[in-house]
Amino acid sequence: MVLRLKKIREERGLSLVKLCQMTGIDPGNLSRIERGYIFPYSGWRKRLAEAFKMPEEELFQEVQN
Repeated sequence: MVLRLKKIREERGLSLVKLCQMTGIDPGNLSRIERGYIFPYSGWRKRLAEAFKMPEEELFQEVQN
């Protein structure tokens, strides 16, 4: 699964720090999520989707080749 989180965050003009403030997710963890090193657990996915005002399924969709 490819996460598009960083691209969406940047398109919306949000800094990593601002998104951390909005979601309560630690900056180190959010950075690792954006780089694909860790996958967010359900609570984080929900908070990120709410911050971006989009469905979880859309934010964390699989990219098909």
